Amino acid sequence: MKFLRYLLALMFVCALSGMARADDFKLGVQDANPTAIDYYGGILDVNFSACKGSKIDGCVTIKNDTGHPLTSIQIEFPEAGLTTTGSCLGGSAEFFTSCTWTTLDGNYVFDFSGGPGIPAGKGDGDYDKDDPYFTITETLEDYKDFGTLAVTAPTPEPASLMLLATGFLLCAGFIYRRRMGADSLGM
Repeated sequence: MKFLRYLLALMFVCALSGMARADDFKLGVQDANPTAIDYYGGILDVNFSACKGSKIDGCVTIKNDTGHPLTSIQIEFPEAGLTTTGSCLGGSAEFFTSCTWTTLDGNYVFDFSGGPGIPAGKGDGDYDKDDPYFTITETLEDYKDFGTLAVTAPTPEPASLMLLATGFLLCAGFIYRRRMGADSLGM
């Protein structure tokens, strides 16, 4: 049972590690009006342009043409040129319920996951008003300072974590059974 206490403590520490961050510029994924950048999977390199009605905020709208729902999105871009630190937009995204960010090798890495995700597109390259479009937005920093964004759809992390937790529970059950002995369990 000590093993489970340590596992719960580790999960608690991991959950809190992304909460204490300073925030200046904010990055988010939102529903949007259609524009013409298709995402077919893999890595998509894009640049921000000015959002409607704003001279400083940046937007890029992308269409999910992968043929399957996107349950997570990872956005990476260089820190160089940015004068502020980042955070996720709170409460503005309908696709994802979780966003974490880190800095890695001079790059910001934002991971959006949880929630319903971005619905599957037809994968036909045609532009229909009902196709799943999403917009990556940033506020409070000049969009020209961001450089090229690398947008990817990594393996869905919640499913991977569930698989890992199932493995831990199975190992804990084997250890418990070995320590208690098969005789004390009535086997």
